[in-house]
Amino acid sequence: MATVEGDGGIPLLFVHEISGDRTHWAETQHGLATRSVAFDLRGLGESGGGHGPFGVEAAVEDVAAVADALLPEKFVLVGHGFGGAVAGAFASYYPERLAGLLYVEPVGDLRRLPKSDVDAWLENFSEAKYGGFHEHWLVPLLLKAKEHTRALVMKSLRTSRREAIAGNMESLVGYNPDEAFERFKGPTHALVADTGPETLVAQRPSLTHSVLPNASHWPMLDSPQWFHTELVRFLGHCKHEH
Repeated sequence: MATVEGDGGIPLLFVHEISGDRTHWAETQHGLATRSVAFDLRGLGESGGGHGPFGVEAAVEDVAAVADALLPEKFVLVGHGFGGAVAGAFASYYPERLAGLLYVEPVGDLRRLPKSDVDAWLENFSEAKYGGFHEHWLVPLLLKAKEHTRALVMKSLRTSRREAIAGNMESLVGYNPDEAFERFKGPTHALVADTGPETLVAQRPSLTHSVLPNASHWPMLDSPQWFHTELVRFLGHCKHEH
């Protein structure tokens, strides 16, 4: 399921977060003059594919399918959270297809975490535990969120399939973010609210980034105007490089 807006310019393709859907990009798309596409990853939002497979690799296949159908030319790939890992993986496989790579609140290399911590975290997404857990796991990320952000995020979480979230999360903890930097040499930037030690911008000092203070994990929802300004600035850089 995809939403296409605008026409002309360097096109954009948006990839949403692990528990989100394409509606998280709606306001961003409405404000753009350039062509943009947002879609629901398999098992999430209004997409099919409820039985998987899920994970970063499967989501890369979804991105490739959407790009093949709607974006035959080079495009800028924008990924939020888990979507950032998907965008990075796509960039490592198909660097020639991208005019730019924009991370939004990207997670760092989770392979660095102790295995016992990872196993305990993933257990929360099991069928036995998820029912009592799923309303709470995003709370820390929503502490600084605007009320409308919180409402939309929780709405999309409640319509997301547990199997998809669990499969994507399990894949994410094994994802290697270094490969994108090794293989894609075009314009790359990050828009973030958090710069803590477990984030990609902290682990990759060479990754240029813009910071939105006092915001949640969803900067495009908390501050659409700031996000629009930064996105248009990055598009200008991509156009110059292109």
